[in-house]
Amino acid sequence: MPSEAHYHLTDTTPQIMIENMRKYTGLMAVVIVLLAAGLVVTMNQTGSGHSGIGNGFMNVNGVGLDRNDFRKEGQNTVSAIQRLGQAQNFNDFFKLSDFARTLTGAANSESQSYINFVTNRILLKQGAEKLGLYSSPEAAAKYIEDNMFQGRDGAFDATMYQNYIDSLGNLGLKERDFQQLVAEYIVFTKTRDLIGGGLTPSASQTITADKLNRQSIGMDVVTFKLNDYKKDLAPSDEEIKAYWETHKDKYKTDRQVKLTYVLTHLDDSDEPKRPTPTPDADPAEVAKQNIEYQEKKAAWDEQRKNHTNILTGIFDDFLFEVEESEGQDFDKAAKAAQEDAGEDLKIVTTETFTADALPAELASLTIKNAQPGTSISQAIFGMKMSSELIYNIQNFGVGRDGHIAIRLDEDIQPKVKEFEAAKEDAKADLITKLATEAMTKAAEDAKSKLTEAVAAGKSFTEAATEASLTATNIAPFTTATPPADQANAADFFRIAQTTAPKTVAEDLSSSADSTSIIYVSSRTLTIEGDEALKETQLVDQAANQLKYVAFNAWILGLKDNAELKLPLAQ
Repeated sequence: MPSEAHYHLTDTTPQIMIENMRKYTGLMAVVIVLLAAGLVVTMNQTGSGHSGIGNGFMNVNGVGLDRNDFRKEGQNTVSAIQRLGQAQNFNDFFKLSDFARTLTGAANSESQSYINFVTNRILLKQGAEKLGLYSSPEAAAKYIEDNMFQGRDGAFDATMYQNYIDSLGNLGLKERDFQQLVAEYIVFTKTRDLIGGGLTPSASQTITADKLNRQSIGMDVVTFKLNDYKKDLAPSDEEIKAYWETHKDKYKTDRQVKLTYVLTHLDDSDEPKRPTPTPDADPAEVAKQNIEYQEKKAAWDEQRKNHTNILTGIFDDFLFEVEESEGQDFDKAAKAAQEDAGEDLKIVTTETFTADALPAELASLTIKNAQPGTSISQAIFGMKMSSELIYNIQNFGVGRDGHIAIRLDEDIQPKVKEFEAAKEDAKADLITKLATEAMTKAAEDAKSKLTEAVAAGKSFTEAATEASLTATNIAPFTTATPPADQANAADFFRIAQTTAPKTVAEDLSSSADSTSIIYVSSRTLTIEGDEALKETQLVDQAANQLKYVAFNAWILGLKDNAELKLPLAQ
């Protein structure tokens, strides 16, 4: 069956990942106590993963998967979760996407995210079983009926559920696979709550941090501009070369790649345009034009849909052949697809190019199923050359309803530039370094003088004027309402929120082009609403975050101690 094009979860909610924590004092004691108390509901054992050492594509603690298993339990399962959101079944989407995002963790590429997800699905099952938790599609079926696919009346909508299950067919997934996914989600939540249940955040620190962020702070700042310290600097060639010798690894040629890509991308130029009548147009004529437009648009949409379906089928067949041959038949399959699609499918082999100089056709494309905000250039240069051809091939949705498959043919890595080639860049960096040092010293000296003057009773503005400096007043603001004319307002607030009013902050605020001295003129906290309820909710949220921290640490510990044979990430 033709494979589904790549999809990736949209980051619609903040990823809960504070830090990698490996050890919690008393944590396992909490687990043992909870198990002994019978507070953990165990379920019948089934689960994801396939026994069989012979499946050589990847292996996690003796659980072997071939390439098809991996695709089904990684990419296709993620696509199934994504479809919940596409069907606007948001409550269920948020549950399962939270599960998938947590198991995916930090990944620098789409393929790595699938590797993480599949690996951690297996590790979760194995680790949960040791805690007395087992995943069960039967238990999941009841959970689905009781808690998911709810209609407007809050009851289980069997039609909605069946339509969703039917939509999974082209992913190679059946109802049992979805039930298994939900069963793993149930075990995930129980494992997370069990492992993190004994961790309690500091209520006082949580509340204090919130109040610090909710302050309204007024301040005056004196800012030193980097350009003022750059203008008179003229380092010699000897100084520049000495700097280059120390930092030469910084000055490299740009990476270059050469690609072959297969592209389906239909033209929209013939799409009917909605009429824009003038204010004095005859209403009857306007109504007639609108009816004609709607008829033409409906006919165009239907034709476009049919055309797109045909092209998508051809492209999927092409991908299937590529995957079946592990990339060896890319050119052959592309030519066959072009014979079927005609001019609607292009095969292009580029010359080498850099990330800043993409071929015009590639630069014009918008990809749809990579990490949110990823450009076509970032996607291409996120690929890495592998000895296994299949890993040099990546595919994406593009534009309105197109597809592109990219094969990395050549990858020319950056190399250190000779001095003459790097001279101007090294000179600019040396000037920036020297200017930054001079600017920081000037700011430190001025801060000391201003602090002494304020302590002696002078106003900050008066002290600044006497020192031939300009103090800029910034009206009180909160983290939610930073002044638009202050690019460094967030850092000003960070420093000011723990500085006593009517004093000069000990820390300087530094950015790429300036350094500022901060004087806090006022700090106030406005109490609104039910403060006690707000504090309770804050502590609860912090406790929930700790559960995720504990779970992440636990799964990382399992991974560190696991016997793994994993595919290479692109």
